[in-house]
Formats: sequence, structure tokens, C-alpha cells
Amino acid sequence: MLRKTLFGGLPRSNLRQAGFACSYNITLEQKRSDSSSDTASRQYSAVVLRNLVHGETHFRRQTAFDNPSSIVALFVYGKMAYFSYGTAAKSKFALSDVVLLHTLCHRQSLEDERFVSTASTSQADFDLSECQVGDEEDNEGGKSGEEQRMDSDVADSDLDELDNKSTSDCLEANDDLVIQRLLKTNPTSEERVEALKQCNIAISTDLVLRVLSRHKNDMNTAMFFFVWASQQPGYTHGTETYNATLNILGRMKQFKTMWQLVEEMHNGGNGPSLVTDETFTILIRRYAAAHMVERASETFYKREEFGLKLNTPAFQILLGALCRYKHVQEAEALLNLRENEFPPDMKSRNIILSGWCALEKIREAKRFWNELIKKGHKPNLVTYGIFINGLTKLGGLHEALKLFEAMWNKGCTPDVLICNNIIDALCSKNCIPEALGIFGEMNDHGCLPDVATYNSLIKHLCNIRRIDRAYKLFYEMERKGCAPNSRTYHYFLNGAKEPKEALKVFQRMMKTGCMPTSDTYNLMLKMLIVWNDMDTVFRLWNDMERKGMGPDRISYTVMIHGLYKNGRFDEAYKYYNEMAAKGLLLEPRTKILVKAMEIKAKERKTGVHDTKKKKRRKLDKSSSRVKTKIA
Repeated sequence: MLRKTLFGGLPRSNLRQAGFACSYNITLEQKRSDSSSDTASRQYSAVVLRNLVHGETHFRRQTAFDNPSSIVALFVYGKMAYFSYGTAAKSKFALSDVVLLHTLCHRQSLEDERFVSTASTSQADFDLSECQVGDEEDNEGGKSGEEQRMDSDVADSDLDELDNKSTSDCLEANDDLVIQRLLKTNPTSEERVEALKQCNIAISTDLVLRVLSRHKNDMNTAMFFFVWASQQPGYTHGTETYNATLNILGRMKQFKTMWQLVEEMHNGGNGPSLVTDETFTILIRRYAAAHMVERASETFYKREEFGLKLNTPAFQILLGALCRYKHVQEAEALLNLRENEFPPDMKSRNIILSGWCALEKIREAKRFWNELIKKGHKPNLVTYGIFINGLTKLGGLHEALKLFEAMWNKGCTPDVLICNNIIDALCSKNCIPEALGIFGEMNDHGCLPDVATYNSLIKHLCNIRRIDRAYKLFYEMERKGCAPNSRTYHYFLNGAKEPKEALKVFQRMMKTGCMPTSDTYNLMLKMLIVWNDMDTVFRLWNDMERKGMGPDRISYTVMIHGLYKNGRFDEAYKYYNEMAAKGLLLEPRTKILVKAMEIKAKERKTGVHDTKKKKRRKLDKSSSRVKTKIA
């Protein structure tokens, strides 16, 4: 009877019963199974699971999730089925079905509190096909609307691909996602340890790196998992996992804990030291990011204590870290002070010149350039590129063009990077015809345009709303085998004027295999909040969490400020609490906004209290009047 009930595309009304029947049947069959009937019961349960999974998939394609309670039921009962079937998962024919249901449940990404409170955003997968992106005239190749929706359903295609993969690959691919959810849904350490123990996932270096990457903005959770993983039998942390953890700690300025880990890397094991050049690169960069210049320099000289050499490449890493975080003056002074110990080469000088240009100190950049020429140093192609880039970005386009022409005269052929700088600068001055002229000449000189060349032109064409011309360049780069990157799509997103247009770009981005980055999600969140499309905002947020692309500091800042502007103060304060729990630092403007929200919350409470008092007074007056009349 159950086989008939749970066959194929299940009607929506039967989902609840099907999920319960599936979990109940598996549990019952396990209890009754003995050694002789074990295989049969597992095969039978596998059929039930597969039909349930494909039945739900069919349901999700055919409806717009207008019945959230059915989805909750399927998720809950499906989860029961998965965990009750855990002991049978070792058999090959059953495990693939368990993986299907397991992946399905987790891909639903049902954040309990947010899912239940917002029925309109009950679909946890961010399915662009259900955002009504395309019209009938947009259909390609005469496809029907249903066919296009099925083509763009990323979650369903992922499920279909599971059939072509081995079961072990499916499990390994989702282990980091499973662990992320366990850590998120179990707040205390005891609960997390128990949940991870029951999960029974094999710990490996690759898995630890993937989990740490998902928690790069959540130091406390990352450290918990790092320590827990080190205690698992058969696993020992290596250089890569230590360095990844050091990077997370450095982002939160936990330098004392960082040095404890470095000491552990050096002296903790019986084998050779795990401290490498990359370890000290992370330490130096994090000190420079915290504007602790002296500590960064001291860390460089500590390399010898850990068996590493003090050489010119390591010294250049120190210079680069200082310049990257705006300490160019100190870096130049250090270069001159240590010129006998580390003789400067053109790469070291290029680092300083790049630092002055990045700091937008054009006078200092010109001074440094002139000193190079006076001392008889011959600039290389990188030096020309840095200086031309600095001039074009700091208002020296005329000088940059003269230097560009001088390169040709001196027999130093500009590369594609220098041409890109000139093209971008000309576009910024609305000299797009001249920029297109240089773009056309690049092929004549054997300098093939790259994705940055096309991006420069596309960016400015989108800015002046010449979208058709921008798309012509876009199709041209695809024909020539130059794949668009995330920045290409960001420019089209910035040019969008409504949610429908932005979602079409986002959908095309995923179809072409260019996966969205954290910057893509942050940009989409910001735009959709401005348009007050909050349903899509929450779907994007869930999709971003599921794919490990965030949320980061910028994501929370966008949500807090956007929700506040739309009058959703309680939700804005909720995201602030999440941000604070993860140890993310607030921007000054966000601190001011949070204080304003707290003041408004107090005013609302006092306002409610005052209105209650007024009502009581009115009731007392009316009752006293009635008494006097009766008297």
C-alpha cells in the first residue's frame, strides 16, 4: 500500500503523510529486520526515499511555495527519515538515496525563526525562476515558460547531478555545509560536541579548511571547530589549517592567541616545525592592518627564531604589507635604512611607488619617480604601469598620455595592463571614442584585450546608460573566448534600474558558470533594499549563507541600515545582535544608528506605558461619573 501512496509526483496534500510514512516505515523495517531480511528492507526503504525525494522535487517545480506548512512538514519528517535510516547508510544501493534526501533537506536552508515568521519567503533556495524574471518575449529558442523555469532551477539541477556522482563524492561535497548548520543550530559547546559526534563525519585537512572558510567572519565558531578537530582520532592539524586559523584570528586582532598558535606549530609536534614563510606573511600583514608598524617590523626579524631566513623576498613582503595599509612613509624610510642589509632592486622600488600612488599622494609619487631617473635606474614595464596608473587616477591624464607615447618611442611596448589604464582614464573623462580607438589599435600592435579591457569599456557604457553598446562588447568578448568575470556582471548590475533587470543579470551570471561572490551578494542586497523588495532580500541572504559567501561585515551593515531606512527597526536590531555575536566590528555610522534604534525602542516602551496610564485614568473618571449618577 505504501508503495502506491509514495510513488512519483506526489500531490501537495499527501506530502505530510508521505514524509511521516517514510520515516515510520524505515524505523519499523529496521526494528523488524534480521540478517536474512536486512537487504530487502533496505531496498524497500530506498524506494520510499527516492520516491519521496523526487515527489518533493516535482512539487517544488510545479508550485510557488504557497503552502509553507507542507514544506515544513516535509523538511521535518524528511529529516526524521534521514536520521532513522543512518545505520543502513553503509549499503551502496541505499546510501545514494540517503544523500539525495540529505542534500534536499539541507538545500532547503530552512532557518527556523526566519522561515516561519516570513511565509512569503518560505522557499529557502534562492530560485531565480520564481522571481518572475523573464517575459514571454525573452524566451530563447522558443522554450516555454515552464521549460525555462526548469532550466534555471539551480537547486534541482544540483539534485539531478547527484545521480552522476559517486555517493562518497556527494557526502564529502556537503560535509562542510552540514557542519556549518550543526554549529549554527547548536549554540553551546556541549550541544555542538554532541551534534558533531552523532554526525560521524571523517575529518580531513580539506574539510577543516572548507569549514574555516565558511566561518572566516565568525572567530568564536571557527576556533571551536579548530580545537574540536584537533581532538579527533587519526587527524592532526597541518600548516594550511594553522595558517587559515591565524588569518581568522588576525582579522579580529587576537595577536596573543596567534602567537600561542605559532609556538604550537613550532614546538607542538614531534616532527619538523610547521611554521612557514606564509605563516609570517599572515602575521606581518595583520600587524600592518592593525597599524602596528613596529610590531610588524619586529615580527619580520623574529623569522630567524623559527628557522626562516631574513632575505630580500621576505623584506619585500614587509614593505608590501606596510604600503598596503597606508604606511608608505615608514616603508620608504625602512627601505633606505636597510639598503646595505637588503640591497634595493626595482621590485622593492616598485612597491614604494605603488604605495604612494595607492595613497593618492601624487607629489610624493612624482618625487620618487624623479629620484629613480636621477640615480640612473631604468624603469621596467611594471614601473611604467604603476606610474601611468597613478597619474590617470589622480588627474594627470595628460602626463600619462605623454609617458604612454614616450614608451613607444623608447622601444618599450606597453602591455595590456598599461593600455587598460589609459582606456579607463579616457572613459572616465567621457572620451569614449578615443578609448575605443586605442581599443582598436591594441590588436594591430599584438596586444590582445583581456577581461579588464572589456570591463573598463562596459563599466562606463553602463554608467551613461548605453546598455545596448555594452552588451555588444559583452557578446564580442564571449565570441573571442574571453570569459566575463564577476566584475563584468557587477557593472551590468549597477546599471540596472529595477529588480527585474538586476535579477536577469544575476540569473545569467549563474547560467554562464560565473559564481556570485560576497561582493555580488552585498551589491544585490543593497540594491534590492533600496527598491524595498524584501522578499528577495531574505532569499538572497539565505542563499549567501548556504554557499559560504558570507555574511560579512559589509552584509550586516547593508541589512542594518537598509532595514532601518525602511522602518523595520526590530529586524535591523536583530541583525545587529547577530553581527555582535560573531565578533564583527561595527562601523562608526552603524554605532550611531544602533544607539538611535535603542532610544526609539525605549521611547516605544515608555509610550505604551503612558497610553496604558491614560486609559486607566479615563476608565477611573468614567466609573466615578457613573457612581455619582447612581448616587
